[in-house]
Amino acid sequence: MKPMKDWLKDLLLGDQRRTDRHRTPPVVAYFWDGGRPVAHTVQNISNTGFFLATTERWLLGTLIMMTLQRTSGDASPTDCSVIVMSKVIRYGEDGVGFAFIPVESSSPGQKPGPGAHAADRKTLDKFLHLLRRDY
Repeated sequence: MKPMKDWLKDLLLGDQRRTDRHRTPPVVAYFWDGGRPVAHTVQNISNTGFFLATTERWLLGTLIMMTLQRTSGDASPTDCSVIVMSKVIRYGEDGVGFAFIPVESSSPGQKPGPGAHAADRKTLDKFLHLLRRDY
């Protein structure tokens, strides 16, 4: 039987994820850690975020630029990857959960803000739509 503390935690916190997840999608993620780029397995992905298999443990709330790359053989060079701003939202035994943070598109003449080269919502949605077609 579960201790009362664990039961209350499950009841109050539960699984905060609200959208459908796609297990083992044909996509890998890259992030810069000062070393050589290494492809990390994306264990699941949804419209709102993804779970990355990694031994890294960033602080909750940390913002990280991730490059997501489709691994299917028919991905065209222009649609095979996207850079996304992502936020650490949870930990698991085998990795870290991230939420997508789409950047705002800058208006003509407006100075680009931090992370301006990351995907906006439209670009991210297009990438995710193409990714869904891969499986």
